Amino acid sequence: MRFALCRLQLLCRYVAKEFSRNFALTLAAFVSIYLLIDFFEKIDRLLRAQIGFRTIVEYFAAKLPVAAAQVLPAAVILAVIITFGLLSRHKETIAIKCAGINLVRLLHPILAISLALAILLLILNLYVNPLLTQKINTIWETKVDKKPVRELIELKYIWYKGDRVILNITDFRKDTKTMGDVRIYVFDSHFHLIQLVAARQAQWTGKNWLFFDGQVQSFGAHGTVIGETFKTRTIVLTERPEDFANLERKVTEMTGADLHRYILRLERDGYDSRPYWVELHSRIAMALTPLIVTLIGGALIFWQEDSNIPLSIAVGIALVFVYWLLFSFLLSLGQVGVLPISVAAWLANITFGLAGILTLYKTSV
Repeated sequence: MRFALCRLQLLCRYVAKEFSRNFALTLAAFVSIYLLIDFFEKIDRLLRAQIGFRTIVEYFAAKLPVAAAQVLPAAVILAVIITFGLLSRHKETIAIKCAGINLVRLLHPILAISLALAILLLILNLYVNPLLTQKINTIWETKVDKKPVRELIELKYIWYKGDRVILNITDFRKDTKTMGDVRIYVFDSHFHLIQLVAARQAQWTGKNWLFFDGQVQSFGAHGTVIGETFKTRTIVLTERPEDFANLERKVTEMTGADLHRYILRLERDGYDSRPYWVELHSRIAMALTPLIVTLIGGALIFWQEDSNIPLSIAVGIALVFVYWLLFSFLLSLGQVGVLPISVAAWLANITFGLAGILTLYKTSV
């Protein structure tokens, strides 16, 4: 019994080693192809912008993890098919079966590796890639399109709905964190106007807003109006400078934590947060794709006794394409409210995951 267990562990380590090598090669190949295509598409614009070699390297280095996250599922399924396909071609699977070992058990170490890849992909989707996407966009906007840095651009004529307030800001300076010519309409819980604050300027102090040269009008229940002026006054608002600065920030540039805070703010202010919930759920669901495609690849390769590697690869890529097509289609239905958010984000994973598990179960009995 101990000998059989030791033999199984040796085989699992061997399969894990072979899979890791094949995965590294396929991932490197896919990432290289991705970056080469992007390089030849962008190099003309980059050269015409006369930017330095270092900036070009920074631009494509920032794209490396983004590209890896996008091609990782295809690399995983190809590595699964190639690993077990080569074992079958070299008649090693026959020897394993003769030793009384179920081939499906050899998928366990690959599932463990895929779980680690899923955790890595989750970190990339929620935290790393949004920041890198922001860096990529900044390089392109400032170096290629010759636009000013976003932090130096003034936002003009902003209407912003906050926590029982509506702010009308003539201009907002992101670099100095100041609001110019600002009006604040304050409402009660029944959305009745109870106060109007107008000031020449407001400066963020690190904790609150300090208003300069303004006046306050308070509206009573019987139509009475009480007014007063001030030179400086601290007013507590839930809105911070980054809330206004983020008006130009793309959803793809928000980390998971930023996106969640943005969703809560939208819901608090009465806006539709559905598209952003779908985006957040989809990032988490997409992180599980290494596990899903491992099940798909294993089911595909074990379904056939004599594996035709080129055919299996073609079918595997086609299945991944169908999976992504279904995933994107369901997300679009979730965006417009046809499907619940959780169904739209997770149904493709559940469908293909269960199909892979059932197929593996049938091949193991």
